[in-house]
Amino acid sequence: MVRLIGGERAANDRLDAFFAYDRLLADPGRTAREVWVHGDAYAYYNADKYNPMNEPDLVAPYTYLSTGQPWKTTDVVHAALTLFTDGPTGMTGNDDLGTMSAWNVLSSIGLFPIQPGYDTWGLSTPVFDRVDLTLDRRYWPGGRLTVTAPGTSAAERYIQGVRTDGTPHARTYLRTDALRSLRTLAFTVGPRPSEWGTAPSAAPPVLR
Repeated sequence: MVRLIGGERAANDRLDAFFAYDRLLADPGRTAREVWVHGDAYAYYNADKYNPMNEPDLVAPYTYLSTGQPWKTTDVVHAALTLFTDGPTGMTGNDDLGTMSAWNVLSSIGLFPIQPGYDTWGLSTPVFDRVDLTLDRRYWPGGRLTVTAPGTSAAERYIQGVRTDGTPHARTYLRTDALRSLRTLAFTVGPRPSEWGTAPSAAPPVLR
């Protein structure tokens, strides 16, 4: 798809326009509410901007993991997360038996299945310093996974590096088998985008 569009630069330009990326950087919450959604949670058709209020666009923010600009995935995901609140309208669109809630939880942890039907989990900056997960030992031999991102915040949101059980991990994704073998997934974050995940070899595998 990137090749058909005209290469990474052209693809990223189109993604930036789709997400209103410049406006998002200036005001993530307002962009999410006024530019992406613009009043109607279900106005998907003939729209030229992202609308994260329901299932169709769940994977869209993670496209940047495949175009050499993974930090933009974090920017878009974190902007979308502002739509989830504890108020009466704090659930985006239709939860669809927990689909939107699952997107919220997984994206907040920094892991999301980015290729439906395949075992590929994209990485983005967690919104929590630490998350301890207790998991079903039938599928997760260790029974636990700890995800850390010390100092993560709106100001310190860009991945500088990732370690899996202490080993540097340069790719923007994990496979299910590798994820299930882990005890720790550690993110180092900082105030500016880094070179992490920008190499062609770091992108999620191409599906054929």
